Amino acid sequence: MKKKSIIELLKLYLWTLSYFKPFLLLTLIYIACGGVMIWGELMIPRRMGYLIDYILPTRNMYELSNQIIYLFGIVLVILLVKVVYNFLEQLISNKIVRNQQIDLMNKLYELGFSYYERVSTGKILSMFENAVRETQLTYTFLFPHFVYALAQFLVPSIILLSNQPKFFWAAMIGNIIYIVLNRTANKKILHYLDIETKAAQVSQQSFYDVITAKKEVTAMASQEWLIEKTMSDFNSFRVPRMWSIFWRHFRFTTVGFTLTVSIVLFYMFGLNLIKSGQLLFGEFIGYSFLMGISSRGFSVFFYIIPAQLQTLSYAKYLHEFIGLQPDIKEVSNQNKTLMSLDDIEFRNVSFSYNAGKKVIDNVSFKIPLGKRIAFVGESGCGKSTLLKLIGRFYDVEEGLIEIGNENIKNLGLKELRNNFGYVFQDTFLFNISIRDNIRFGKPDAKDEDIINAAKMAGAHEFIKETENGYDTLAGERGQRLSGGQKQRISIARLFLRNPEVILLDEATSALDNITESYIKRAIDKLSENRTVIAVAHRLSTIMQYDHIIYLKDGSISEEGTYDELMNRRGDFYEFALKGGKNEE
Repeated sequence: MKKKSIIELLKLYLWTLSYFKPFLLLTLIYIACGGVMIWGELMIPRRMGYLIDYILPTRNMYELSNQIIYLFGIVLVILLVKVVYNFLEQLISNKIVRNQQIDLMNKLYELGFSYYERVSTGKILSMFENAVRETQLTYTFLFPHFVYALAQFLVPSIILLSNQPKFFWAAMIGNIIYIVLNRTANKKILHYLDIETKAAQVSQQSFYDVITAKKEVTAMASQEWLIEKTMSDFNSFRVPRMWSIFWRHFRFTTVGFTLTVSIVLFYMFGLNLIKSGQLLFGEFIGYSFLMGISSRGFSVFFYIIPAQLQTLSYAKYLHEFIGLQPDIKEVSNQNKTLMSLDDIEFRNVSFSYNAGKKVIDNVSFKIPLGKRIAFVGESGCGKSTLLKLIGRFYDVEEGLIEIGNENIKNLGLKELRNNFGYVFQDTFLFNISIRDNIRFGKPDAKDEDIINAAKMAGAHEFIKETENGYDTLAGERGQRLSGGQKQRISIARLFLRNPEVILLDEATSALDNITESYIKRAIDKLSENRTVIAVAHRLSTIMQYDHIIYLKDGSISEEGTYDELMNRRGDFYEFALKGGKNEE
C-alpha cells in the first residue's frame, strides 16, 4: 500500500473515531473496565500456578480454602466489571450511532436541490442502508475489541518474554503462520469488497425502482424485463459478496490450525523444561493460560485490522458525503432574525442549471407586500425556478433578490423560509396520521389548532368521514387520499403555519374542476392580507390577481393585470387561447 493511501486511511480512521470525542469520559471508564478484566485474566493463571506448586503439596486445607476464595473473588470481579463493560459498550456505541445518523440527516437537508438532481435516490438509500451499517461496526465492535485484543496480546507477551521467552516464540510462530496464510485472504476480501460496495448502490437503486414503478410496470406488462434487469444488478452485488464472505470464513479456519501449531510447540518446550527441573508443573499451567490469552488477543487483533479496512471502505462514502459543501452557503454576518417581511424585488436576475443555457435571463420585477402576483408561461420558461430562487433553494448567478432592501443572501435560511409557506402540485404526505401530517406545518400545535386549520382549509368534513378520523393513516406518500384531499391537507398545514408569504407551484393543475373550486376557495381564504406568489397552469385561478408576469424563454415578455394583458392581445393572449376558451 502506498504511503499516500496509508495517510488517507489514517485520516479517515481518525475521522471515524472522532465520534467518540463527546463521550470521552465514558470511553475512558470503558477502557479502564477492560484493563480490570485483563488484570483478572492474568491473575487467575498466576494464582493457579501458586496453588498447584505450593499449596496442594502441603495439603494445607486452610491455605487451600483461602486461595480458592481468592480465585472466586477474582472471577466475581471480572463478571461484575464485564457487566459494566458490556453496558458501556452498548451505551457509547448507541450514542455515537445516533449522533452520526443525525449528522447524515442534517447534511441531507443542508445540500441544495442540485445534489438530488445529480444523485439517485437508490444511491442515497444504499449509503444509509449499507455504508452506515458497516461503518457503525467500528463503534459497536471493531474499535472496542481492537483496544482490548491489543492489551490481551501485549501484556501476557511481555510476561512471557520476561520469564520464558521460548513460550512467547511458540505462540508467535503460530501467529506468524496466521499472518502469512491470511495475506492472500485479506487482499481477496478488499478486492471483492470494493466491487461489492459499488454494486450495492446499483442494486439498491434497482430494488427502489421495482417498488416505486409498480403501477407503470404493471400497466406496461414489463414485469419480466424489470425482474431480469433487477436480478442482473443484484448478481453484480451478490457474487462479490459471496466471495468476500468465503475469504472471511477462510480466515477463521486458519485460527484453529495456527493455534494447534503453537500448542504443540508449547508442550514440547514446556515438558522439556519440567523434565530438566527448570519449570514447576503449576508454572507450566499458568504459562499455558498466558499463552492462550496472548494467542487469542493476537488472532482477534489481526482479524480486526482487515475487518476495519473493510469498514473504512464504506466509511469513505460517509466521510465524503458529510464533507460535501452545500450549494447555498450562509454568510457569517447574516441577519439571523427576519423581523417582518417587506416588498420582494428581483434586480437583473439571471440563473442557469449546471452552467448551461440561462433559465432566467436578466429578470427584474417587484412584489409589493400583501399583493398577489402570478407567473405564467409555456412549460420550461422558468416559472417554478423563480419560486425556488425566492426561497433560496438556488442562488442567483447574476443580479440579486431583496426583501425590504436586504439581500436575501444576508438572511438566515431558516428564518427566511419560516416566513414562507408552499403548496406544491404534488403534495407529500407521510405515512402517519392525518393529524400529524397537518401538525407537520407547526410541530408544537395543539389538537384544537389542527382541527381549526383543517376547517379553514375545507378538509374537516372529509377527514371526519375517514375510518379513524384525524387518526387515520394517510398511507405511503398519502396514497389513501385523493389529490384534492392531499392538497387540502397541505393548505391546512399552511393555515397552521400562518406564513407571511404563500408560494403556489401549480397547486391545482392536476385537479378536476370541482375539486379545483374547493381548493381555490381555501387558497383565497388563506391568501387574505398575505403576499401570494403563484405559478399558474389554469388561468381561471389567477384572474383576480393584482399582477401577472408572462415569461418567455426565461425573460419577461409581458406583465400587467389579467384584463390588461388580454386587451393587449400579445403573448399572454395567445397563451390563454391555447389554454382553453374558459380561461377568458
